[in-house]
Amino acid sequence: MNRIADVRVYVNDVLESSVYNNGRIYFPSRGISNRRIFLDCYGFAELSITLILVDGQECTLNSEYLPILVRREELNNSVEAMARFVYNNQEWLLLNGELKPKKPSGLKENGYRSLATQILLAEEIAAIYESSYGYFKANSRFKLEKMSVIERLERIQYVTQGTLSYTATHPEYLRQVNSTQGIFIGNRVYQPQKTETVQNTRSYDIYENRVILAFLRNMIDSVQSLQGYCCNLLSKIPNDEDYSSEYIYSSFFMFSETRKMIEDGKTQLEKLSEKFTYLWGMYSDILRIPLDQHIVPPRPTAIFLSVPQYNRIFVRIHQWFSFGIYNFSKEHFMLSFIKISALYESYLLAKFLCYFRDRGYSLESSRRCVYPVSKRWKYKNTSVRNTFVLKNGQKRITLYYQPVIFDTDQRSVNGIGLYRNNSISVYAGNEDDCRQGGHYYVPDFLIKIEENGDSQYMIVDAKFSDYSSVRRYYVKDLVFKYLFSISPIEENELVCGLCIMYGKCKSKERLQTAYDKQILGTEIYPFIEIFPLIEGIDSAGQYEKMDRLLKKLL
Repeated sequence: MNRIADVRVYVNDVLESSVYNNGRIYFPSRGISNRRIFLDCYGFAELSITLILVDGQECTLNSEYLPILVRREELNNSVEAMARFVYNNQEWLLLNGELKPKKPSGLKENGYRSLATQILLAEEIAAIYESSYGYFKANSRFKLEKMSVIERLERIQYVTQGTLSYTATHPEYLRQVNSTQGIFIGNRVYQPQKTETVQNTRSYDIYENRVILAFLRNMIDSVQSLQGYCCNLLSKIPNDEDYSSEYIYSSFFMFSETRKMIEDGKTQLEKLSEKFTYLWGMYSDILRIPLDQHIVPPRPTAIFLSVPQYNRIFVRIHQWFSFGIYNFSKEHFMLSFIKISALYESYLLAKFLCYFRDRGYSLESSRRCVYPVSKRWKYKNTSVRNTFVLKNGQKRITLYYQPVIFDTDQRSVNGIGLYRNNSISVYAGNEDDCRQGGHYYVPDFLIKIEENGDSQYMIVDAKFSDYSSVRRYYVKDLVFKYLFSISPIEENELVCGLCIMYGKCKSKERLQTAYDKQILGTEIYPFIEIFPLIEGIDSAGQYEKMDRLLKKLL
C-alpha cells in the first residue's frame, strides 16, 4: 500500500493551513496551541481530507455533515433574523425583484410563486364554491333527456313503439274495461293499468357541471399533495434546539423561520382539505353526475362566459392551472444552506439589493450568467441570479455575485473589465490554486460603478467570523488575491479597494479600515475596509455604514 506523503484538509470547502507529520495533522497558529479549525463554523460542517500518496496519486475522503453545537448567545438570534430576511427577500434572488402579490388577481404567469400565494388562491376558490352553492342547488344548468318510465295509463300523453311492446309483454297489467277504446279480445275490451312511456327529464350531466365537480375533486388531491410535501420537508428540519443544558444545535436557528412557515402552511392546508372534502360532498349530492377522472383547463363555452356563477369558477380554474402546483422552491432554497457561509452570502446579496433600492436605484435587469469554466475546476456556477444592473440617473451599478475573474480578457462574458495578473498560489486559497498554479479568482461580490465613461470596482468578501479572526487569518491572503493579483484591463477602469464583511458582530461594532497605522489627514488607496454586518441591527444603522463604504466609490 502506498504511503501518505502529505494531506490537504478542507472545512466546508475552505482549505485549512495544516502540517502532516508522522501520521498526525497539525493546524499551526501564531500561538503555542493548534488553531481551532471549526471556530467559524455554524449550522453544519463537512470535513474533507485529500491524501497525497508518494506516487503522486490522490484520494479524497468526505465526512457526513456534522452538526455544530454552540452556547446560548445573542448571535443565535441574529442568525435566525438573518435567515428570516433571506426568506422574505428571495424574490431578488429567484426572480427579478418582483414584489409579492397581495391577492390572487395579482398573480402573473411565470411570476412570483410561494406556498402562501397558492394557499391564498385555494382559499378564494373554496369561498367561491361555498357562496355559489345555493345557486347551483336551485339553478344548475341542465339538459332535457327522454327517459323511459312506467306510468299509469291516465298519465300517458302519447303512445310510442315502446308502449305497445311493453303492453304486449306484460299482460298482468291488463284489466277489462267498459269502453270502446282498448285492446279487443273477443267481445271484451282491455286496457293496461300501467305501461311504458317516454318523458322529458332534467339531466345535470353537461360539460360545465362535469368540470365544476371534477375541479373540486382535483382541489382535494392538490391540497393533500401539498400537505404531504410539507410533512416531508418538516421531517428534514431540526425541531429542537437543545442538545444539553449548556449547548444547543446552531442549525436550529438557520432553519427555524423556514420550519415555522411550512408548519403554518401545513395547518392552513389541513383546513382547506377538510373544506374541499365537505364541498365535494355537497356538490356531488345536488349534481349526481359521473366524475371525470382527469381535469384540464376548460374551454370557454357560452355558459361559462355568460352565467356569472359559472364564470367565476371558470376564471379561478384557469388561474389555478396557470399558477401550477407550487414546487417549494423557496423552502428548498432555504434548506440548501447547510453551510453558514452560503446563508451569509445570500443575506448580503439581498441586503445590498435592498440598500440600493432604498437609496433610489431601480433594478434595470437581472440574470444568471453561466461562466465558461473547465470541468476540472472546482468552481460551480450559481443556481440563482448572479448579475444585477441598477441605475440612478447617470450612475449605473452592476452587482456581481460570485463572478469569475479569469487570467485572460473575458469582458464579453459578463462585462467584467478585470483579469488575474499572476499564477502565484495563495496557500489558504482553493484547490485550483494549489494544483494548477491558478487561472481565476472568484470573489463573493464585485461592485462595478459606471459614470461618465469610467468604471470603478470594489471587491467584497464575506466571512461569517469575528473581527479578530478576520484580521488574523484572512486579511493578508485576501489582499494578495484581490488587490495584488487583480488588475483592470482598460486605463479608464480602477480597482478602488476591498471590503471584508463579517457576521459575528454586535450592533456597536463599526466600519473600520485595515490600515491601523495611518498618518492623520491622509487617504490610502486601494482601501481595505472591515465591515460588521448581521441582521438584528436596525436597517438605518446598517445603511449608514453602507453609505460610508460606498462614498469611497461614489
